Amino acid sequence: MTAPYTPIAGNQYDLSDRVEQMEWIPRTKRNFRMQYRLAVHTLIPWLERLNALPQRASVCEIGCAEGGVLDAFVQHGAGFALGTDIMAPLLEEVSTPIAQALDLDVSFVHHDVIYDAIPEAWQERFDVVVLRDVIEHLDDAAVALRNIARIMRPGGVILITFPPYLSAYGGHQQLLGTALGSLPWVHLLPRSIFFWMIDQGDSMNQEELRRLHRIRCSASQILHDAKNAGLSLVDERYFGLRPVFRWKYNKPIPTLELTPLKNLPLVRTLGMETALVFRNPA
Repeated sequence: MTAPYTPIAGNQYDLSDRVEQMEWIPRTKRNFRMQYRLAVHTLIPWLERLNALPQRASVCEIGCAEGGVLDAFVQHGAGFALGTDIMAPLLEEVSTPIAQALDLDVSFVHHDVIYDAIPEAWQERFDVVVLRDVIEHLDDAAVALRNIARIMRPGGVILITFPPYLSAYGGHQQLLGTALGSLPWVHLLPRSIFFWMIDQGDSMNQEELRRLHRIRCSASQILHDAKNAGLSLVDERYFGLRPVFRWKYNKPIPTLELTPLKNLPLVRTLGMETALVFRNPA
């Protein structure tokens, strides 16, 4: 007998419960759960409070991975959904089959927002663009934001979340899979020491951790780059404990929002998450 699904709103049900019953590896189920529930419980309500999510909205997610965020937007009523990622096998073997199994109409395309041409069909197409924990990985956020501005409709918005590099785990050092990598702020040790730590860790993530160290993404940088891309700030939020933690670890971890303290020194810098919404002027 199938376990009952968790109701979330009206007649809708928690799609991550359904994915949990499918034959996916635990990592896929976990990633989908945290993406989907973050969208349902945090991202979509935030956009609605800002009056930034039209009915039958066209939504694009850059770096969509397993597609949980987009699936939540489609369940909520999005009229068109496009997910892009640089990991083509993930889109083909995971994201697309999950959306099909859930009977959701989502298009997934292999695309690099910095280095690939923007298809004409995407230009001025989207009411909402989402970059969830992606922008800190991009070699040039300024170029990415200029390209994204081209696919946004006049009046459309872009929602960006990321851990600033100077925050406790902004170096993604946990990906090392070592005891030292589990410690906060070790990525701020002198370069020679941190790179030695990288060399002792998981070889699959070493290049990415060195790249993050070079990029060193910050809230001030993204605010600056977005302004230069012609985007205007709609809202900004800062967190000491990230909303996604509850869904990532499947435990009742509280969210700690620091936004009321954003003008205090270091809050924007050391908070574990920066979340920003920008609008493309009409």
